[in-house]
Amino acid sequence: MVKVALQLWSVKEAMEENPEQTIRALSEAGYDGVQLAGDYGKSGAEWKKILSENHLEAAGIHMPVTALENTSELDHWISFSKEIGNTKLIIPFVDEEWRTLEGYKKLTRLMNAAADQVNKSGIKLGYHHHDFEFKTVETSMTGWDVIEETADPDHIHFEIDVYWTEYAGIDTYNLLDRLKGNIFSIHLKDSVEENGQKRTAAIGKGSLDLKGFADRVQTDWLVVEQEHFDDDPLEEVKPSAKVVKGWYE
Repeated sequence: MVKVALQLWSVKEAMEENPEQTIRALSEAGYDGVQLAGDYGKSGAEWKKILSENHLEAAGIHMPVTALENTSELDHWISFSKEIGNTKLIIPFVDEEWRTLEGYKKLTRLMNAAADQVNKSGIKLGYHHHDFEFKTVETSMTGWDVIEETADPDHIHFEIDVYWTEYAGIDTYNLLDRLKGNIFSIHLKDSVEENGQKRTAAIGKGSLDLKGFADRVQTDWLVVEQEHFDDDPLEEVKPSAKVVKGWYE
């Protein structure tokens, strides 16, 4: 059975206003889980209760890159994960200062070191990219080249965002096939072009072969995300759960 989650960054305003009500609405819309972007000021016990009451599971947590350099911060996310049943901790973003040859080397060095602590707790550590990782940082080498070449393949996993690979002009099928053994999560969001500008869209409303991408990976969750909206974000993301599940009926 395919399990579909929503990355909660998609509905960040609703989560700030009323997390409980937002989570309930997502459950009613047919989502099986949610991927957290932080803890929204709530304890693991509070999150465990919210998820349980709405029959949802945790499909990963996006934690700040600062956790890689701060043992107590990393300990917090490990403990938090264990309390709510989460098995994936993911670095979702790095600022401009990291986006150099040495910066990416430092990033993977820190991830490799942190992975031991994370793995011992029964949790996997991974990285989520955007488009900037595919830009050249030295000669013909991109940030992604550095990450792929220096991240420990036995301990570091990837969350591939197919919108951003396509946006960056990457052959997504090739990337998914090449990294198949190390992809532990995938972000699905569609793409539309308006006035020469690309933007994200609800599943099925754009041009990307999302099912084709999803079928290329073996993962326990398909994670929906959307970043651009015409109307209320919470209402716009609701239909995507059933669209994805409909692919496999």
